[in-house]
Amino acid sequence: MSGRYDAIVIGASAGGLAAAALLAKGGARVLLLEKRLAPPEPAGPLFALDPALVETLKLANHGLVFRRRALGLLLWDAEEDDLLLPAEPRAASRALARVSRADADAWSALQSELSTQGRALRRWWFHPHSGGAAEAVLGQGARRRFAHDSLTGAEAFLARAFESPRLAGALLHDALAGGLAPSEPGSALTLVWRGAQEIAGAQGAVAMPERGSLIAALKSAYGGERRFGALVTEILAAQGVAGVRLEDGEIIEARAVLSSLSRAKTEKLAGLGRPAAARAMGEAKILLTLAEGFVLPPALDQARALLAMTPQDYADAHEAARAGRLPRLLPLSLAAEGPRRLVLSLPLAPVAPPGGWTSFQAPFAAAAIRSLRRHLPGLSEALTGVTVTPPKPFARAGLAQLMAPALARAATGVERLYLCGEEAEPVPCVSGRAGHFAAHFAARALE
Repeated sequence: MSGRYDAIVIGASAGGLAAAALLAKGGARVLLLEKRLAPPEPAGPLFALDPALVETLKLANHGLVFRRRALGLLLWDAEEDDLLLPAEPRAASRALARVSRADADAWSALQSELSTQGRALRRWWFHPHSGGAAEAVLGQGARRRFAHDSLTGAEAFLARAFESPRLAGALLHDALAGGLAPSEPGSALTLVWRGAQEIAGAQGAVAMPERGSLIAALKSAYGGERRFGALVTEILAAQGVAGVRLEDGEIIEARAVLSSLSRAKTEKLAGLGRPAAARAMGEAKILLTLAEGFVLPPALDQARALLAMTPQDYADAHEAARAGRLPRLLPLSLAAEGPRRLVLSLPLAPVAPPGGWTSFQAPFAAAAIRSLRRHLPGLSEALTGVTVTPPKPFARAGLAQLMAPALARAATGVERLYLCGEEAEPVPCVSGRAGHFAAHFAARALE
């Protein structure tokens, strides 16, 4: 048996590092445990990084740098001309007006509606209140919209807006995080939740950090005790959490434990004996590295690209993924992490077969590269590396997670054992808020 701590944090993810840093900043003695020798860096754009966390931990002073603070949207279409929508709303409306005045007006109105509704619901999603009914947290108007959107599918929410189905498809792409179906009741709330985000002062912005800078900045901001290559095999819990056991048998005592792992895995480690949650559709990614002579389109330096799809295409892709098949048309987004690095994201990765996601990796990469050939001629010949990241084995997001207060998302069946990873977010994302909430509840429990 080794030392005793106020809190142990399992996993050096953005949420785990945020939790460790905030607890240490409050005076707690914290130990961070990570099974890998180096914590993984999130790939691609960020759409939910918590600006309050960035400010509280002074992450800019610790090395967080953005390549682009607000990415626009580039719609790649096989049938029509490509369309670049700048991040600035008025510039996006002007770009749309050259195609359709009605769509330009609808875009502005919809963005304003999402921002207004998102701001009203920030109190529910962005603050570590203990929960209860929404009546205790939200005003009457916000509660009414919350209830309405919880019964509305994203497809229906967007169908009334645009003449062009590719604009509805572009926004629908961002409503599918966590495996929600386009027409599923409550998927409209994902759009509102996205509209509530604010990065670097830009409402609804999608930012591209310099690769490696986020995790490095969070590690620097924490600066406390840490161990890498330390695998937790048991969370010790009798009448409350008491510490952890490592793979080599070492026991480390702690009054609280915060876990970046999934709820199912965390509670299994704590001996609750609950069945593991089924693997659900989630986001899969591909990192492409390119030869030095390959030149990317200039627009990819200022926008993330989507392969244009209609709402029906997304519905078909969802059904295929739910059946454990790669969709015929991949709903891909693409962003450049530099002149020779591209990150491709598939929000609707198929449900994994019993043998795991390995069987999908090569077909997924091949299909994705084929989909990009029209827009990036010579891509296949320029590839020097292809790395596939399977979806995380988290439980499906769903309406319950979007409507749950912070404590319900963070708490487990064990006293002083909290979740601080992506599964404790309303929608799976890299934001750091789950770490903030878990640290808040743990600090209160330690008083």
